[in-house]
Amino acid sequence: MSYVVLARRYRPQTLDQLIGQEHITRTLNNAILESRVAHAYLFSGPRGCGKTTTARILAKALNCKTPKKLAPCGTCPNCVEITGGMSIDVQEIDGASNRGIDEIRALRDNVKFAPATSKYKIYIIDEAHQITDQAFNALLKTLEEPPEHVLFILATTEPQKIPVTILSRCQRYRFRLLSTKEILGALEAIVDKESVIVETAALKIVTSASGGSMRDALSLLDQAISIGTDKVTAVDIENLLGVLPRRILASTAEALAREDLAAVLAIVKDISGQGYNLIQFGRDLREHLRRLLLFVINPDMLDDMIDEEKVIFEQQKPLFSLAWLMRSGHILSRAIDEMRWSDQPRLALEMYLLKLAQKYVNATDLVARLETLEKNAPLSPVIEHPSVTPQFSASAPTAEASASPIVARPVVPVDVSSGVAASSQALWASVVREIQNARPLIGQVLADSYFSEITGATMVIAVSGKFQEDGINRYKELIESAVEKIFLKKYGIRTVISAARPAAAGAQYEEIVVAQEMNAPESPAIYTVEGDLADTTKEIPPEVKNIMSKFPGRMTKKK
Repeated sequence: MSYVVLARRYRPQTLDQLIGQEHITRTLNNAILESRVAHAYLFSGPRGCGKTTTARILAKALNCKTPKKLAPCGTCPNCVEITGGMSIDVQEIDGASNRGIDEIRALRDNVKFAPATSKYKIYIIDEAHQITDQAFNALLKTLEEPPEHVLFILATTEPQKIPVTILSRCQRYRFRLLSTKEILGALEAIVDKESVIVETAALKIVTSASGGSMRDALSLLDQAISIGTDKVTAVDIENLLGVLPRRILASTAEALAREDLAAVLAIVKDISGQGYNLIQFGRDLREHLRRLLLFVINPDMLDDMIDEEKVIFEQQKPLFSLAWLMRSGHILSRAIDEMRWSDQPRLALEMYLLKLAQKYVNATDLVARLETLEKNAPLSPVIEHPSVTPQFSASAPTAEASASPIVARPVVPVDVSSGVAASSQALWASVVREIQNARPLIGQVLADSYFSEITGATMVIAVSGKFQEDGINRYKELIESAVEKIFLKKYGIRTVISAARPAAAGAQYEEIVVAQEMNAPESPAIYTVEGDLADTTKEIPPEVKNIMSKFPGRMTKKK
């Protein structure tokens, strides 16, 4: 076979001819110039970005008999043999088919022999990540301390699969994908050398389809040139790649923007009837919307955009928001994944497209609308609740009273500038009730405390024991905040232990405390009067005495 494909014919022969890998070529050139060549290299990166090509160029640069400014001459026997893959001193090993421990043992036995006609014996191991762990372990010692005439170059697309013990023994170089501008410039130069006519729009489609791989771009260009027409157009490339025409993608995007469900379903029906791959349609539509998103953000990011595509994007730019375009990428990605495994990919595609066509408002817009409504809406009127003083009686409640709901009186701050002791006790009871409603456990600590006095900016609170005192001191900031809210003035809290309750904390204070406990609905009355317990001959228990001292009226027995 006399014809050589473009990917092989235009393969770089020197480090300076490599495209887009300047960070690697500069380092290797300096290593050769200063005689600091390592014994093992690891070239990693995506497919078609020049890993194996760089390994061959490095092998030629080290073994060339007549180098020209660190570059191989390309004409000496060593260079010709390495370029043709016939050198016995430069061996290219496929890691996928030579992955076992037996092959590595044979390699380890051969490294001890000196090169035949070259300075170095070089082993280029491609797809090195497919070598087994046992084989790698057998290679460790040789890779770390090889003979002076041996050099290893490992190339891989998946460096994470290579053991760290191997990685630590190699100098690592990471190759990158080429930019669209770099690939497009290389393709234009090759087209000129081949004396063929290819539209710039067609070359941009090839560049976009290559995904950053120069080898893929050259293979697609080679295939496009083989069409045989006088001029390769963008339509020829689209038909070659099976890419949907841009007008179909543009009409689909417009139908989604109009929320025209019938038009969306009609488009899916047409492309399915014409034999297009529905999964590829999903990919193309996702790519179209992604490029539209980039165009909306910054048009300069699309180096390979053609005039027709620019016109479409200018027309569709006002139709979509950034939030919708970002959401479309997620939805179409899920659609493609589901279509790949679904027995009815058309149904899955239709459902996801209908979801995209529904009206969508993102959370940021909703929050902005709510804020606007809050700013423009009038304030709601404040409903004043009448102050109702609850009446307590130890007598049996009637059925009518028990059936009616009990409404808790709201806590209303009162100015205490009058200094009335009873008012201060009532306000302290409101503080206790406020804390009990918010923090029941802390409110329980304040259950038996009472207001004592105010000295300057300090409020003295009397407690019954050390436990309460420690609890109040622990939550002093919370209590002081509630005091400021109720008393309308900021006070510091100080506690004193006092067993006797002063007269100022009389019936009014007790009634307010008890009111908090009586907010729950009461059960129907089941008590009848049989006689005053005070008149009985039996001794009244202390607990009952305590209750009788707090409530006026009579205590009765259960019938």
